[in-house]
Amino acid sequence: MRPSLKKLFGIVILMIGLPVYALLASRLIEAIFADQIVMQLICYLIAGIVWIFPAYWVLNRTFSHKADQDQPR
Repeated sequence: MRPSLKKLFGIVILMIGLPVYALLASRLIEAIFADQIVMQLICYLIAGIVWIFPAYWVLNRTFSHKADQDQPR
């Protein structure tokens, strides 16, 4: 895949995926722990850290220079 298309797809995935993840996580946490503020706080902290790993994977694959060098010109 051309590097410019690869970057476009990576950015689009993050722009769509991150808000969807945030909405789903917040709705799920609110539904499960409706009256438990401390549990909500703990779950929001965990959910706030968990999104970093897939985002890192997408960014790493999107902007890796090694993959760009393998492309024939």
